[in-house]
Amino acid sequence: MNDDAEIYDEQYYQTLPVDSDRIEMLLRHFDLTADDTVCEIGCAAGHFLAEIAGSIKSGIGIDTAAAAIAAANCRKADNHLDNVEFQQLAAQDYASDDANAGQFSYVLLMDVTEHIDDEVLGEVLLAARRLLKIDGKLVIHTPNLSYWLERLKDRGVIKQIYGHIAVRNRAQYLHALTQAGFGQCDAIGLAHYRQPLRSVDLLLRRIPLLGRLFRARLFIVARQAA
Repeated sequence: MNDDAEIYDEQYYQTLPVDSDRIEMLLRHFDLTADDTVCEIGCAAGHFLAEIAGSIKSGIGIDTAAAAIAAANCRKADNHLDNVEFQQLAAQDYASDDANAGQFSYVLLMDVTEHIDDEVLGEVLLAARRLLKIDGKLVIHTPNLSYWLERLKDRGVIKQIYGHIAVRNRAQYLHALTQAGFGQCDAIGLAHYRQPLRSVDLLLRRIPLLGRLFRARLFIVARQAA
């Protein structure tokens, strides 16, 4: 058994707490409607999709980890989420099925891309583009390499979070999205979700030039190229 499987096991996903405050803050940047169909790639225990289930038409969460999907299906059953489903599957495989192409208003990558290298990121972005409707949106939420704390991690001054093998900055994501065929991309920097870092970020991000060091997360919305 590899290290990932030992750490991210069934107990990990079953006991993973729901961070409702964080999800609520993220949802302020969405404009979900009752007609929307959503695919979440790397859904883990299904927290985010379960939270938005009541605001959308339907959703599917996919993840390559069997333990994650088992936990997500337990959440689905416990909360009677009839309009969402979860499958153990890679994004590339799911997108390769013609029946899934062009079916989704949103494809979500929520705290996923920092766990995959550049080659796999390119494959996942292509899969996401294939899954989207013509006017659909890809949403990426991820740590920001330009953030002061991530810079210290990148330089080895402090230890990086386990599994975060590819924390990137805004320019790197925009390049990867362009390479995958996406057109308009809007990227904003968000403050940290935890105090006291959140208060510090919200205060110092207003400083010219230095403010970019105090945007802990990237929230990126990408659309198909015309």
